[in-house]
Amino acid sequence: MGLGITIGTGTPPIPNLELTGSASQVVVEERLGMPTRFSIALPIDIERSDLPALADGSYGPGATIMIAGPGGLDCMVHGFVHGHRIALVTGGEGSSLEIVGSDMSLKMDRETKIKNWPNPTDGEAVMAILAQNQFIPDANPTPARHLITQNTLMQRASDYAFIRMLAKRNGFIFWVSSTVIGIDTAHFKPPPVSGAASTSLSIKDADSALSRLDISWDIERPTSAEAHGLDVSNKSVLTGVAPQTPLAPLGSMPLSAIASETRKAVPTVAANDTGGLSARAEAALVEDGFFITAKCQTTPEAAGGLVRAHTLVEVDGAGTLHSGNYLVGGVTHRIGPDAHLMDLTLYRNAWG
Repeated sequence: MGLGITIGTGTPPIPNLELTGSASQVVVEERLGMPTRFSIALPIDIERSDLPALADGSYGPGATIMIAGPGGLDCMVHGFVHGHRIALVTGGEGSSLEIVGSDMSLKMDRETKIKNWPNPTDGEAVMAILAQNQFIPDANPTPARHLITQNTLMQRASDYAFIRMLAKRNGFIFWVSSTVIGIDTAHFKPPPVSGAASTSLSIKDADSALSRLDISWDIERPTSAEAHGLDVSNKSVLTGVAPQTPLAPLGSMPLSAIASETRKAVPTVAANDTGGLSARAEAALVEDGFFITAKCQTTPEAAGGLVRAHTLVEVDGAGTLHSGNYLVGGVTHRIGPDAHLMDLTLYRNAWG
């Protein structure tokens, strides 16, 4: 009995029928603004006094793997193999191999660089790095320009770590998505909170997609922010103000309407102008604005398809306050011969 998914190997990925058929369990972990990680478990045995599966180059060091969901059209992950976990049993029978890897963002994290970026915005620097690493860019522009005569933009990290830093200080997240034919797109943008939900997850009755939903909320977090800096050309004081998060609320009552008392953050930042300082102030509110967390488990059959991180889902049947759209912050796909389970972590920045 197969797992109902397709595993491809090579560049571009070609369905590997042997690997797909022998895999006993596949786990794919998606997290908001983080690399997608995967593992593929398969039984191995002694053949001709050797363990040939351990030396198979199609899933050896640096090999590329693509895992597609049911139907073979939705790419869950496309990335590199960077490790094996091997369990050997005397006589061979019962031994197993677990192939471990991460998505294509891994190739940007292999070399620490020291580089001066003259006169770009953060977004322009990101676009240049993505082009160098052969990603299709999906990058939003950023407001502040780093003039070489003032506060130049210096990179002292890998391309991946540098982009993650630029994303965080602009209130953005960075992630990579792929197609089943190996086309990789890199996203540098705010958390996607606008648009239609990809699916509806109900908890109304026994036929619903969810049998249990755990919700927690915490309003002790900043609702406004100020960032202060210095104009090095004339030594004047600069201030950037964010009276509220720049993200659209996922409900009728955002955090600022619920926690009405003053809750202000003053991030320590460096910027050349008020535009850059305002971006830093807004960034301080983006992540903290998701004050509601919900956790649940479902299946592709119950949910009407795969649920993916960086998308919106609608929760139905959780009452007036907690029904509505949520941002999918994490999905762990656990795919075995009996079921494809999806453990979901959902975020919301408003209720109602």
